[in-house]
Amino acid sequence: MNVTLLIGLLTLTMVLPARAARLTPTDFAYGCPVPVTDPDAVHGLILPLEVHAAVTRQDMGDLMVFNAAGEAVPHALRSLDPPPVERRQAVPFFPLPEGRQGVSGDLSLRVSRNALGAAVTVDADNQAGQQAPPSSYLLDLSTIATAPTALELRWDEAGPVGLCTVSLAHSADLVHWSPLVTKAVLADLRYNGGQVTARRIVLPLTASPYLRLDCRDCRTPLRLREASALSGAAADDDQWRWLPLDPVHRREENSQTLLEYRLEANIRVTALRLRFPSANSLLRAAIESRSAADVPWRPAVQADFYRIEQEGKTLTNPLIYCPPTSDGQWRIRVLSDGAGLGNGGPAPRLELGWRPLQLVFLARGSGLYTVAFGSVKAGGQRPAEGQLILAVLRETGAESRLKPIEPGPIQVLAGEQALTPRLAATSWKTLLLWLVLVAGVMALALMVRFMYREMQAKRN
Repeated sequence: MNVTLLIGLLTLTMVLPARAARLTPTDFAYGCPVPVTDPDAVHGLILPLEVHAAVTRQDMGDLMVFNAAGEAVPHALRSLDPPPVERRQAVPFFPLPEGRQGVSGDLSLRVSRNALGAAVTVDADNQAGQQAPPSSYLLDLSTIATAPTALELRWDEAGPVGLCTVSLAHSADLVHWSPLVTKAVLADLRYNGGQVTARRIVLPLTASPYLRLDCRDCRTPLRLREASALSGAAADDDQWRWLPLDPVHRREENSQTLLEYRLEANIRVTALRLRFPSANSLLRAAIESRSAADVPWRPAVQADFYRIEQEGKTLTNPLIYCPPTSDGQWRIRVLSDGAGLGNGGPAPRLELGWRPLQLVFLARGSGLYTVAFGSVKAGGQRPAEGQLILAVLRETGAESRLKPIEPGPIQVLAGEQALTPRLAATSWKTLLLWLVLVAGVMALALMVRFMYREMQAKRN
């Protein structure tokens, strides 16, 4: 292990306060065993969903790591998978006249190139064909330094294209063409205030510098206005973990359908999606959340959600982001219904996207460690040891050398009783004192009453 890292971590373990020194694994509801074989390493593991469902604190403060001797060891939590970065670069494109979109064979064009080899102008021999709307486009990727992973197309917004099936061919010399993407679906549908758009075409990694976009089944001419090459890591649904929720309540209010959902886990939601039970469903909805029933609803996002089937291809809306929140109550307010909810149709499933947390802890001895979680006894402020651990790892460059470890199955430690608040010993003493005081007051009142009756009897 790096000497600087070792010194930093040893110093950290000595200066850290003995947080909750009296707590033991039996003070927690659940735990999972973690086998540690290297006593000098810094370990990391991904927290399972069961941990998020059992903790009682939003900051995960009721989670601790104990070594084989039952001692608490320093630990930290950090998010994984930072938001991806996607790069975009404009692509020059040129319309081709009708009848020039053969999948293979030569394309008779006069192409001029600049010093870098990029196409500058494109002319076709058939002058009469230039009057017709273009059915093909030539796209020049020769100046794109990084191999693109997708194309994004934008067209004239004056008239929506509906559903349009296109294909892509590629060439290295503008003479010989080979199929690249045999079928892709572009969409621009508008109905009742909602809109379905699909503008991207995923590219294989073997694309040549010149592409030809051919319209195969387009009821409305595709008039391109802008083309962009996308590279880098794009946001993808697989970069999140998804927790599906079924509606627990459904009602009508002010001519709007309201669907309510409940989240029973302490996760940090950053993305949303709807899972429709049937195809060709479109929904414009406002999604709201709140932390408790006595708190007003807060808007999370308003967007168009859809699932469209076209020639064996499924079109779904892009990934929907929302402000980070751990609220437990969610609601969908339907603004425009294209999914049959107004007729009593089945409601969509709300899926909440969250990024997993990694637990990092410092080993102190080998053996079977325990990650314990869920306890009402772990109160107070979350310790600063987590920030210190992460700072040491960053400064020493040891983040990439974390030893991954798989936790064992979830085990019951103290069970549900660890999640139920109990009266402390001082509370029992206070209660007993009050009982004694009340009993003394009652005895005094009885004595006064008895003496008063005796005095009245003597007078009579």
